[in-house]
Amino acid sequence: MFKKPFNTKPRTSLRSSSSRGVAQESRNLFPNAWDSASQLKQNRGGAKPEESPAPVPVPDKLQAAKFVSHIGDKGEILYNEASEPLWLKAEVAGCEGTVLVPTVYTQWMFPAIIPILYTAPYVVEKLLNGADLMVPGLLVPESGLPELPKGTVVAVCCPGNLAAQAIGVLTFDTKNVKSVVGSKGKAVLVTHTYKDYLWGSGSKTALPVITPDDIGCSQAPDEMQPNTEEDVVVNAVDNGAAPEKDPPDAPAEITSDSVLISPGEMDELLFTTLKQAMATVLDQDSASSLLPMVASTLYSTYMVPNAPPEKDIDIKKSTFKKLAKFLKAADKRGLMKLKDIRGEVYVKSLGWDQQEMVQYTPYSVPSARSGAKGSTGQAQDSLASAKGEQSETSQSGGSANGVIGIVELLKPSRALAPLFDDVGAQTETGFFTRKQARGVLEDYIKGRSLVDAKASQFVKLDHRLCDGLLTKDEYSKLTVIRRDQLHTRLQETMILYTQVSVPGKEAVLRIGKPPTVDIVCERKMGNKVVTRVIGLEAYGIDPAEIAKELRTACASSTAVDPVPGKKNAHSVLVQGHQVPAVTKILDKRCKLPQQLLTVLDKTGKAKTASKGKS
Repeated sequence: MFKKPFNTKPRTSLRSSSSRGVAQESRNLFPNAWDSASQLKQNRGGAKPEESPAPVPVPDKLQAAKFVSHIGDKGEILYNEASEPLWLKAEVAGCEGTVLVPTVYTQWMFPAIIPILYTAPYVVEKLLNGADLMVPGLLVPESGLPELPKGTVVAVCCPGNLAAQAIGVLTFDTKNVKSVVGSKGKAVLVTHTYKDYLWGSGSKTALPVITPDDIGCSQAPDEMQPNTEEDVVVNAVDNGAAPEKDPPDAPAEITSDSVLISPGEMDELLFTTLKQAMATVLDQDSASSLLPMVASTLYSTYMVPNAPPEKDIDIKKSTFKKLAKFLKAADKRGLMKLKDIRGEVYVKSLGWDQQEMVQYTPYSVPSARSGAKGSTGQAQDSLASAKGEQSETSQSGGSANGVIGIVELLKPSRALAPLFDDVGAQTETGFFTRKQARGVLEDYIKGRSLVDAKASQFVKLDHRLCDGLLTKDEYSKLTVIRRDQLHTRLQETMILYTQVSVPGKEAVLRIGKPPTVDIVCERKMGNKVVTRVIGLEAYGIDPAEIAKELRTACASSTAVDPVPGKKNAHSVLVQGHQVPAVTKILDKRCKLPQQLLTVLDKTGKAKTASKGKS
């Protein structure tokens, strides 16, 4: 929550009654801290007047500052008179509603305030960079984990030091958990860590050393049962900013698909997948019209689907860590030539004549995975397919097969109501489809013999048509009008409603056109190109989940930022020109119809803004 800078309002002093309320709430939630404070006070009973009084979890005088985090989370930070952040009141991941959470400063003063879980020092480094603690990263005593219910606020420490490195929320019930070897899933959703920006808003005190004897802890560090270092490094942390929606109640077993490989093996797997793509979907005949190609497109569209069977490539798990470093290594091996075009890396050519390519023998890829088509037009084809499915959905009025359904409905305006009444056109809901509205108008024209005898494409205007479809200026000027123009005016004059059916939710009927999902490509400072996606929440799509998928598909960094001026609205930001990757994910995974997407390119490329027709 605080791994990036956050915005705060000026601090205000809390009233005495409010401070007492916070103190009472902390007594109820964290009684161990108050017991420790009472013990400290008794021990200092004979203290000299000039000595500082014993600390308490909630001092009498508090200052409060409201904050908004970089991902849009809101809450309140409580400081003492020394400007030390002691408590956090906010809606944190893993808990329902607003909760009171101690900061690391408070835990350092009262180590027994919350239960403690242990992890290895090399895992802590990942936690301080914003990751959540995974189950394989837990160090379990021989007696098992302490019995804690799901949703408990816990401290994450290293063996031998009870000073919290991170504060977070437990995702599963730890009763009867004796070992986590061979398990996976998130264990703690981290809220706040040592050296994050919340810690930086205080005195920036270095991590103290607190021994188990300070709180009478019987759990010695040498009683821990860690996993192998390889298990912990590969599985212990998750760099995704958003927590899982439904954390498991107990650690899940590792499946046969979860194969642990070393960074060096991942390097070779990346090169093998690149050669596989060059030998199949990007051979000399197919790729001649596709080059130069955006480097991220090569990775997401051609390499990822062509990984060896039962294996997945992940640039983050290699020694390269970044796609740019892998591409430079491939360039040195002669497998490709790179070119920088306006600040973005492109693949200029591929080295099919290299010795290792000549000797390479392709393997077979399951049809479910080999979906690469061979051009960035793949995204347009995907959207066209979605549009075809959507048209069928619209006709049936549902959201079959998990597709988001869009149905346009028309309602007669007050001026058109007499025309529909004369024909006797009625529906149970009072709404008409466009086809039904055309039928009503044709019935009215035929019933009153309004077709011009000299030219059948023209229709004579009577008082009903004039009242409903003409402007005041046209009343005295027009006596006939083309039939197609009359139908166009009818549908433009009727009130448009849109029914949106999201799978798993009730259909929503709203006036006007449905909200669109905007995909904007623009340049930022330093001439860097970024792609921004806005409006996903309207269709029940979690921006954090889309950001996580784009991070893997594009091998680029992503972020989820609040949209200024819009409540509970977030945008997904991904580095690079990633329009094809975004449209592919929204099409394949979210089943979002084409007419709901608006694509705008502000990078100055030869690409016009396009908007799907409603």
